[in-house]
Amino acid sequence: MFKKFKKFIDEVKVEMSKVSWPTHQELVNSTIIVVVVSLLFTVYIFLADLIISQVMKLFY
Repeated sequence: MFKKFKKFIDEVKVEMSKVSWPTHQELVNSTIIVVVVSLLFTVYIFLADLIISQVMKLFY
């Protein structure tokens, strides 16, 4: 069982060495994009909900 575990860990190390890690600046830029898009989506959902609820109040 320990042989299989050691083989697994060795294979993980090999695969992780193949990974292309982003630079610090790429990571910062990606994070900013995700935050901005999330905020825009939040505002869109809020406004859509507000409009729909106001329209529903007109009929009830």
